[in-house]
Amino acid sequence: MKVAAVFQIYFPYFLPRTPEWSTAENLQFQFEVNGHMVDVHPRKQDEELFPRPIDKELAESSLDVMSDYIVPVGAPVKISVRDLCYDRIEAHVYGEVGSPNECMTKEFVWKFLALAVSGCNDFIYHCRVAGRDPAIKELFWQHSFDERAYYFSNPYSVTWYNEADRQPLYSDDKQLMQAASASIRSPQRKPVELAIVEQSIRGGIQPNLTTSLLINAEEHLMLDQLREAIIDLASACEIAATRYIDRKGMDTDPQVERILAAKRQHSFAERNYHLVPTHIDSRSLKTDESDAFEQVEKAYRTRNKLAHTGELVYRDDSGTAVAVTRDMAIKFYEGCKRAVEWIEKL
Repeated sequence: MKVAAVFQIYFPYFLPRTPEWSTAENLQFQFEVNGHMVDVHPRKQDEELFPRPIDKELAESSLDVMSDYIVPVGAPVKISVRDLCYDRIEAHVYGEVGSPNECMTKEFVWKFLALAVSGCNDFIYHCRVAGRDPAIKELFWQHSFDERAYYFSNPYSVTWYNEADRQPLYSDDKQLMQAASASIRSPQRKPVELAIVEQSIRGGIQPNLTTSLLINAEEHLMLDQLREAIIDLASACEIAATRYIDRKGMDTDPQVERILAAKRQHSFAERNYHLVPTHIDSRSLKTDESDAFEQVEKAYRTRNKLAHTGELVYRDDSGTAVAVTRDMAIKFYEGCKRAVEWIEKL
């Protein structure tokens, strides 16, 4: 059965609209996302913020602000969903289900929501770059590295329709197939011992750059900004490898220079995390941690493709182009982190 899921997704800021946004007769943009068509409609100025009963119900709800860590006096304990919503965007996602009842399962809602978010982000990203405005933020999934799961915090609603006649779908018990959800990212943060902070400050220099880049990459992955994460990961691996050579006093060693110059014969990972450390310390990431080595190899190949074409892909050993997914990028992060830690201990 062909269905359409209509999402209303809410923003904590105003979309960068101009008067033309509200005068266009059919303000709609279409994107193809993983084989599905997604129609994106940014709200016109005179359109209601909460257009349906399900949205009005969502707006009147509130969220508990919980924390297991030390909370300062006067911190809020509840927040109104209405206070999180300044604007909204509408997305129509088209696909097929085996039966109408599947529409309300978590699996299908999240699958279609992911498509809606991707389509909306295509539109928002064009606004961000065209307007050269870093304050225009994309919708994002928050990834928990501890729980290995994703969460979507923007308030949203979804109503399901039969694509053929555009009529709303109802469950077997005559309930309209719709849902709404809102959450907030936990305000709690892992405690940091004051002595560690003081020790870092007393060092007299900025915090470790490779560590900073890895943290930036983790943040980009949490926000589903895969391209930026790959660039940070590759930079962290590159800087860590360069500092290793400098730390060992081998930056002018003829063999090291020959290895690093052989870019056509050997990949970045092969040169910097296998051949050079083998020459200097008789150690190799390729031997010690083969999986981490493989992830560095793939991450750097992706970085090269990004630098040349802007595409989030890499070519495997057979020359086949492999599109990098969110889960793959997380594996890149885990491998690159281990690689940096490994070479910094040599």
